Amino acid sequence: MDDSRRLGRLDRSPMLRFTLPVMLENTLTIFIGLVFSRVISTISGSALAAIGMANTVMAVVFSVFSMVTTGAAVLVSRQIGAGDGTGAADSIEQGAFLSLAFSCAITALCVLTAPQLLRLLMPTAEDQLFGEAVRYYCVLMLSLPAYVLHAMLSSACRSTGDSRSPMIVALLMNVSQIAFAYLFIDALPLEELGAGLAYVCCRLLGAALMLRALLHDHRFFVLRIRGMLRPHGETIRRILRVGLPVGVESVFVQVGYMLANAMSISLGTFESGVYQILNTLNTFIALPQGICQAVALSAVGRLLGAQDTRGARRTGRRIWAAGIGASLLLGGVVLLLRSPLTGLYTSDPLAIDVSSSLMWILLVMDVAGVSINAVDAQLRAGGDVRYVMVVTLTAVWIIRLPLTYLFCFVMDLGVLGIYLANTISLYYRAILGLIRRCGDRWMTRKV
Repeated sequence: MDDSRRLGRLDRSPMLRFTLPVMLENTLTIFIGLVFSRVISTISGSALAAIGMANTVMAVVFSVFSMVTTGAAVLVSRQIGAGDGTGAADSIEQGAFLSLAFSCAITALCVLTAPQLLRLLMPTAEDQLFGEAVRYYCVLMLSLPAYVLHAMLSSACRSTGDSRSPMIVALLMNVSQIAFAYLFIDALPLEELGAGLAYVCCRLLGAALMLRALLHDHRFFVLRIRGMLRPHGETIRRILRVGLPVGVESVFVQVGYMLANAMSISLGTFESGVYQILNTLNTFIALPQGICQAVALSAVGRLLGAQDTRGARRTGRRIWAAGIGASLLLGGVVLLLRSPLTGLYTSDPLAIDVSSSLMWILLVMDVAGVSINAVDAQLRAGGDVRYVMVVTLTAVWIIRLPLTYLFCFVMDLGVLGIYLANTISLYYRAILGLIRRCGDRWMTRKV
């Protein structure tokens, strides 16, 4: 049986061969995130908002490296589909080199500028909230190199068709994160410093385990440590040609989320707390988004590498439909259980009431979100990264942020205004992405 037919058969049963481990991994990560947030909420009344702001800044910094993680993943999926194991190994090695070289430098810069950056983003924050955010952020940033390396290696591993190894590593990471959180926060106790240390320890463990898994996987290639320690110009250029538009897009999206977070803090401590509660619960409804993105990038990329454009289009359509259905199902569950779920993160009856009354918009918003993650991943697998970047930047900076200011500070809609603006921008992105996918140009780009 030739490679094209074998890949086509594999991708006609993604649930059994690829999707199930991704689902388990993402479900576990979301669940541990909810538990971790519950532990954090016991530190103080402002801890959840403070740590939420610091995590948003971390997300912006981490998004810079999507140019490496996505660029390498797209190349590896296409190279594995084409049977080029040597090229795939080189792409992973250079992805690791770029991840470590840039992340170490950015970590030092972020720690040195932490108070100034957070004060710029939180000009009206109370002293306790600001102090907690700075202390947590400085420790959290120390985990960046391990975080980036783990993410890059996990994405590359999934691009080879192996989703089981990242799932096992994620399981061990998440269990260790909760164990470290209870040790550092409850037993010692180090409060917000302990929350940051829990991330440092679990991410170091994840990076080491993921590196070991790939070094011992000889199905398609043989990785070399020395190849990760020296640059190879041509491979780096190929990674960045695919990844730079993704990196620009991701950075500006995360900056938009960071500014929205800053606007929520400007609305006051109560509104900021409600916003963080809704964001925390939204991770459950948004679970299918990460799954669809990972499955689409790997499955569609390998089929396109094998020149099976018909199979790529069919597989991508099924992933999109499954994601929409799962998002609606999970959203319905959260709506039914909104009051008890909200009560896990606050004992304030008013905060529970306000958060519960706004839960409906999360379901509306996440239908567009899952469509974006499923479709944009397919476009990136085809090399159509610039189109996705332009649409995303337009949605965030021309639609979302101006509408956020209008709804929150002119129309005085509070937290609802933040989510309304985001919902409108997401549907703009989702519709244009679906229109683009209906054509054929996205499948013929050079990567």
